[in-house]
Amino acid sequence: MVAKHDVVVGLGPELRVAPPRRRREPVIDKRPVPAPGRYLRTAVDTVLAELAAGAAPDMQTLHRFDDTLRGALAWTAAVGDTCRVAAAVHAVRDARERLDAKEPDQAKLALLTAQSGLTLPMPAPRTPEHMP
Repeated sequence: MVAKHDVVVGLGPELRVAPPRRRREPVIDKRPVPAPGRYLRTAVDTVLAELAAGAAPDMQTLHRFDDTLRGALAWTAAVGDTCRVAAAVHAVRDARERLDAKEPDQAKLALLTAQSGLTLPMPAPRTPEHMP
């Protein structure tokens, strides 16, 4: 230890005190896990509803549909659901190609295929032992 101008410099490790360790309980996340393909399902339903509206969509509308589907595909990939809903992802990609080729009727068929692959599973029935 060296003293300079009444200031202590060079404290060694033997003088440092570590804070006491607290025992931590494991963190349990109780949030429900979203169903796979949730964002893709929303986009497909939105585009299908607008395609079913009747009149042939113009170029700007087709571009908006493509943006909606592309964003949903990106979101699906970002949350790691692509492999869980692979068939629907391929159908949406096909629909995007059809929209780019100005074939809204074919795109609608591809989106209907995707929609059938994105149906929510039925919850398991509750047994009497699990009921309150």
